[in-house]
Amino acid sequence: MLANMYSAINFGTGRFEEKKYLLMKKITKSILGILAVLAILFAATAFMISDPDPDLIKEKISQNDRISLSDLSTKNLEAGMFKTTVEFSQNRFENTPKAFYGQEIIISGNPKLDRILIGVTNNLISRVEIWNRNELIETKELGFMDKMTWGEPHTMAVDFYDQTNRRYRGKSKISMRFFRGTGFFADLGTINVDLTKYGDLSVDKSIGVFAKSIDSNRVIAPVFSDFKVWKNYKSFD
Repeated sequence: MLANMYSAINFGTGRFEEKKYLLMKKITKSILGILAVLAILFAATAFMISDPDPDLIKEKISQNDRISLSDLSTKNLEAGMFKTTVEFSQNRFENTPKAFYGQEIIISGNPKLDRILIGVTNNLISRVEIWNRNELIETKELGFMDKMTWGEPHTMAVDFYDQTNRRYRGKSKISMRFFRGTGFFADLGTINVDLTKYGDLSVDKSIGVFAKSIDSNRVIAPVFSDFKVWKNYKSFD
């Protein structure tokens, strides 16, 4: 009789474990199905809101090249804004002086500033310099969130808006993302500066790239390529 009772208990336990296993399997399948649907929706959304074709593509760009925004035609409607991206690659060199690489925005007709340098340093810091009449008047730095892979291509994306923009009326700002790959999780460094205090920035602007040493006269220039400009445009990223 006891043997029969133990057999019944074991049988009941086995049935319970089987039901538990089937339930967990069903839950796992449901979770995987939900994640798959979310991934598809995310990919579709990313495709729908991706940037339109740029107004200018320059596959090869040197430090002597300057692109004037006033010379570009566009179908974009966000006046007072622009976006640029450039591919950046630099090998690692030991014992080199601190260097600064990135994009340069030359601003004409503003008495408070005439040049903005924004980019990254070779000691993994995002940096902005604001100049006026060959005098450095403001500097901002922010450490990287992750390490970069030297020698591999990375992207510097710059967004700029002046006080005439419709979205942030009366405000001016410049920001940069330095990343490899796509999406927010690819970001290595970011930085932004509020430019409102510098007054009218809706004047003529030209854009290019630069490489400079911060604490010596020697700099090893990186490779800049695939320079793109979106005039009158604010990126979704």
